[in-house]
Amino acid sequence: MGMRIERAAATIVAQQANMHRKAGTAAMKVHEFMPHADQPVLTLEQAQEEWG
Repeated sequence: MGMRIERAAATIVAQQANMHRKAGTAAMKVHEFMPHADQPVLTLEQAQEEWG
């Protein structure tokens, strides 16, 4: 149950952060606000797309 609560809180915080971000900045992702969750692994294609 703890991870569900953490995910719910992270979803709300990510939404708020994205509502108030400056134009041109990257959107925050839910997993960035979940310190106890495993971070998703980037594929080579995703990394190239994100990092330019």
